[in-house]
Order: sequence, then structure tokens, then C-alpha cells
Amino acid sequence: MKKFLAILLSVIMLFTLGVAAFAEGETEEAPAEMPANIGKLEGKIVISIDNTYIEPSQSYQIPIRIYADYLDKLPEEAETLYIGTNGLALLGDMDANGYATITSIECTDVIPVDNRIEIGINEEVGDSYFTFAISKDQFSTLLSTPDEGVVIGYVNLETTDQVPEEYGVDFGQVGIFGGYDLGWMIDGAWGTAGYMDADGNFSEIALNGDSEDDIVFDTACFYHQPKILTWQERLKDWAKQQALLFLGFFITVLSVLEELLKQA
Repeated sequence: MKKFLAILLSVIMLFTLGVAAFAEGETEEAPAEMPANIGKLEGKIVISIDNTYIEPSQSYQIPIRIYADYLDKLPEEAETLYIGTNGLALLGDMDANGYATITSIECTDVIPVDNRIEIGINEEVGDSYFTFAISKDQFSTLLSTPDEGVVIGYVNLETTDQVPEEYGVDFGQVGIFGGYDLGWMIDGAWGTAGYMDADGNFSEIALNGDSEDDIVFDTACFYHQPKILTWQERLKDWAKQQALLFLGFFITVLSVLEELLKQA
């Protein structure tokens, strides 16, 4: 009999824990955090496209940000800083499985019109660009940004109905690369980045694609927003768990009764 009572008390304690877990779940509505972008790095300029949650058949305007802690590293003679990017394109499953289409790339008013070297999608060559200049009067704003960065543009994107309902899955990326040749657009320039002095002399900022580079390009990743269960769905799951506990309880009771009958 003592064995039976001990088992009964154990099962009752399990029920109590189950009720507490359900009550706690009622207030847990915040989704899991999206993996962070690179953000601001000491002594560097980061050009970053925001990581984004996506759903099927939706339109998104995804920020392109500049994070910078570079003001003290730029030479005093610099009058204009140039940064070239290309290859703003879908990568991974986003491209291979037709999950989305980039409809346009645009610039914000933070970059004046005269400083927009090449922005958008070039249909003839099948590539996309976000290449711009930062004038001396903007150095203090765009080369020493707050931690949240400054939005300098947007990638406009439309998802298709092919995006699967899989949570916590990385669906692919929008790539951004520093492979632009400024020489095509600026006399005397070469490379992907550099600065011009008052006499028109251009000095390249070398980018070797390693951790020593002064300019970093941060690709965006896409995820489904973590599924948040409604209270009805949580109640249903809780009820299933309690049903399993009840079944386990009765099986235990029957086992104990069987043992008692054997001993009678």
C-alpha cells in the first residue's frame, strides 16, 4: 500500500508541474531573436543588409546600413571617400528555389543625388550595385555612426508562395560584395574603395577579403519568424500532455493493483 501511495503522490506532483508550465507559456509571446548583423566594428566601415524574417507572398523593404568607426583613420587630406559594391543578389535557397525576387535597389536621402555613383539593377549585365561617395561635410555623420548604424538605402524584395513553412531555417541570403571597379566611373580611381584629395589624387583603400580590411560587407540572411502558438494551441498541447500523464497514471495503478493481488 505504501508503494501505491508513493506512486500516487509522484503522479500528482507531475500534474502540478504541468499546470505551472502551461501558465508560464501563456505569457511567453516574444519570438526568438534574429541572429545579429555584424554591426559596428572598431576602426572599420561595415556596409550591411539587415537580416530579415520572411513569409510567403509578401513585399519587404530591407535596409542597407552603414556602421562606421573610421573617422580617425581617414587621412586629413581626404575630401571624398568612395565605396563600391556589386553583386546585390539572392544566394542559396532564396535563389535556387525561387523563394523571392529583388525588384529594386534604392538610396535614401542620406546620400545626396550627386554622390550616387551607381545604384540599382543593371539588367543588361545582370548585376546590381550600390556604389556611392561620402563628401567631407558628411564624414562626421557617416564615418562615426551610432551603434544602430545609418540607413543609406533599401533592397526591395518580394517573396513567392514557394517559401516553405519551416521555422528556424536559414532560407538563403542577399549577397553584397566589394568587387566594384571605381575606375569605370571616376577618372584616376582604381579598386573598390578609396579617397580623393583636393587636387584630385585618388588613394586606394585595399580590400583583400580578409579580417584586416578596413571595409566589411555584411550579407543578409533570411529566416521564418519563430512560430508563436496561440493560447488555444498551447492549451491543446497541454491537454495532450495531461492525457499522456493520465494514461501513465492508470497504467501505474493497474500495475500496483496487479502486484497487490499477487501478494494477497
